[in-house]
Amino acid sequence: MELRSWLVRGTLVGLVVLGIGGRLLMRVIAHMEGRVPAFTPRGSLNVVFVGTVAGALAGLIYYLLRRFVRQPWMRTAAFITICELIVWRGVHLLLPRPQLMFMTLALAYLLIIDAIGRRLQGSVAK
Repeated sequence: MELRSWLVRGTLVGLVVLGIGGRLLMRVIAHMEGRVPAFTPRGSLNVVFVGTVAGALAGLIYYLLRRFVRQPWMRTAAFITICELIVWRGVHLLLPRPQLMFMTLALAYLLIIDAIGRRLQGSVAK
């Protein structure tokens, strides 16, 4: 039951932050680089879908870490490290500024998921 909850949380937050946020960030980067931003429904749906799937994967990683790592600070450090390394694998061929922007977007997502986890853990402990 808890696995399903974390998959849903990760997926929904991933849809908004990584999917929609990633698509908006792509548009900002296109403007910054002086390119004409292109918009296609298929391309946008692809980005939103990938962000949603990435969110589900991060939800699974967070669930596994919650289950096996008891120290909250260690869990947070492991979660951010593992997920940012996965993100780095996807953006390492970009120019430095877009790399940093996508890594920051992913970090924002990870901090939201961790904050949800800490809040839920705090409410269970009470």
